Amino acid sequence: MRVAVISDTHDNIHAIKRVAERITEAGVETVIHLGDIISPFAVRLLRDALRGVKVVGVLGNNDGDVLQLAKLFSEAGWELYSGPKIIELGGRRILILHGYGSVADTESLVKNLAKSVEVDAVFFGHTHKVMVERLQGRLVLNPGEACGYLTGKSSFALVDLDTMEASIQVEETGV
Repeated sequence: MRVAVISDTHDNIHAIKRVAERITEAGVETVIHLGDIISPFAVRLLRDALRGVKVVGVLGNNDGDVLQLAKLFSEAGWELYSGPKIIELGGRRILILHGYGSVADTESLVKNLAKSVEVDAVFFGHTHKVMVERLQGRLVLNPGEACGYLTGKSSFALVDLDTMEASIQVEETGV
């Protein structure tokens, strides 16, 4: 089973449409969104672009109208969690979270979690920085930023849950 992992869409309509198009082309059945969706219109855009694809997400530190975001996720048959959550997909246990504080604080927290929680992988966002590492046999993944605001590159990850291999998909945004 392959899943797409995205984070930090930050209301960038162009990037959301392009990433959703590429995810649809990849033929994945599930998308994991690691927070900072921001506005309800971004969820509506994702819903329309990802027809038939399930989305599981966590809230980020910049997400706005949380009640409306939760309502839209629910109406789409998607799952949205307020904080770190262990989900099960394709026979794998995956800890999903956004992140907190500085880049160093977030990376330290994630690495400690990867060493101490019984999961196959830890997926996080927040830093806008791509990371693909293995810690004690666990995949630690940050897909970077879908919005492309900080790096000028929109990125997301495709993860094969059978092999636990991740590939980062990147394209210039022109931002």
